[in-house]
Amino acid sequence: MDRLASKIINEELSVRAAEAAATASSPKPAKAKPTTSARQGQLDEVAEGLADRLNTRVKVSLGASKGTIVIDFATVGDLNRILGELGQDGFRR
Repeated sequence: MDRLASKIINEELSVRAAEAAATASSPKPAKAKPTTSARQGQLDEVAEGLADRLNTRVKVSLGASKGTIVIDFATVGDLNRILGELGQDGFRR
């Protein structure tokens, strides 16, 4: 602030110029991001529960308005096992 005050006095800045110098020299406050750790923790719990039930790796992610669930499988037989766990008909080759 002392440097800004000296600049205003030494350069005889107008009010508008002083305002511009003040906003240019002051760091902008960082926008507070919403805490996503609690939400991500809940999504991780959902993924873990599904992974336990399906006995495979599951990833759950949530964007601003949509989400995705990714279920990994190794073989067609593994896919059919997972589909059976979900109550779906098997995949035919």
